[in-house]
Amino acid sequence: MSENSEENVNPAINTVPGGDDTVWDPEIVESLYHLLYRDDLESDELGVELLKLENKYQNNVYSELIFLLSHLRFEVVEAKEVWQKILAHRDTMQNGLGKTVDLRVAMVSYFIEVNRKLKNPKIIELKVFEQTQASAYRDELTGLCNFRYFKEHLEREILRGERYNTPFSLVMVDIDNFKDYNDRNGHQTGNQALATIAGLLREPLRKLDVPARYGGEEFALILPATSKSGAQLVAERARDMIEKYPIPYEATQPEGKLTVSMGIATYPADARSADELIRRADAALYVSKARGKNQVHLYGQNRRTYKRIHAELNGKFCVLSAEFQPLTTMNISEEGLLFLVDHKMPIGALIDVTLRLPEGDREIITSGRVVRIEEKNGKYEAAIRLLEIGTKDWNLLAKYIRETNREPTEAPKKPPPSGTTVH
Repeated sequence: MSENSEENVNPAINTVPGGDDTVWDPEIVESLYHLLYRDDLESDELGVELLKLENKYQNNVYSELIFLLSHLRFEVVEAKEVWQKILAHRDTMQNGLGKTVDLRVAMVSYFIEVNRKLKNPKIIELKVFEQTQASAYRDELTGLCNFRYFKEHLEREILRGERYNTPFSLVMVDIDNFKDYNDRNGHQTGNQALATIAGLLREPLRKLDVPARYGGEEFALILPATSKSGAQLVAERARDMIEKYPIPYEATQPEGKLTVSMGIATYPADARSADELIRRADAALYVSKARGKNQVHLYGQNRRTYKRIHAELNGKFCVLSAEFQPLTTMNISEEGLLFLVDHKMPIGALIDVTLRLPEGDREIITSGRVVRIEEKNGKYEAAIRLLEIGTKDWNLLAKYIRETNREPTEAPKKPPPSGTTVH
């Protein structure tokens, strides 16, 4: 593990290189809460304290402050301008009324009369509102974020990643053999085990990380500004803690322990949409399960070896979400493809591939990563390692390879069992 991966796991605050903004950090919100509940909003002390927070968190502080008080979201630069206009509006109100005006009153007046963002404002105590909102996004059993919040937050991370060009990682977690544990010990004991494991998953996380209950015995961890190697470090810490923690009645489990398997995918290297990132982290989780459970697998780290055959299959490919381009393979295996392209592609690029088999209209859909690119007579020879392929497509590809390469006396090999996804 590199020193950089450790830095990615526990940054003090996530800064955006080359800009004066900072990526959202929950410490900002926490500091604002303490300020709003501690200080008199009518006093000048608020302005002094906000300047201190601005020195620490830059202009993000105003975006979060306005959001806390009005639930209106402004871009970072615009938020500071709006806040200054709210202060000016309060001064105008105070001069007209001849008495001090609470900042919250001035804010409501500003958004109703000047910058008309509020049509029918509803007054509610801040703590009550936040507690009510939190209950709608909290899993009651484990105390983690629920699936609804997970989906919304993941979409926000995708947008933030696009804007600031920062990676983040998703870890999918599944409790091994949990159905057996639940059936043997009862649902109440199973629920206690779920809550215990949820608490252990939180232990190695930072404040800005988001642990969620994905459903049943499956969890998800969103790790902002974290590389894949950094996510692996976090996941291994959590997995090790769960394996070593004495959970009641786990002695009847395989290996005498209640354990978890994990899969990791990273934006933007592995996917550029929320659904695609979930799918690929889930694919990595499946590999962890298939290889014996109680382990962490990184999407794209498949080192299986298969024999290649020379084959010219027509098809098409695209890099991420770009337009599809035609291709003809030079050779193929159950692990990868080799074909010529007109332009150079970066090593590590993730591509989607559709291949047409010679008999009938059968197509194989798969995805892979560029592991080698070499110039050949004005074109580029691209070697692709397959990462993800469905059971039906894998069976078709494996059958074609075996039949093309088989000696007359060789018996066909048995394909993997139904329901298997090969990576």
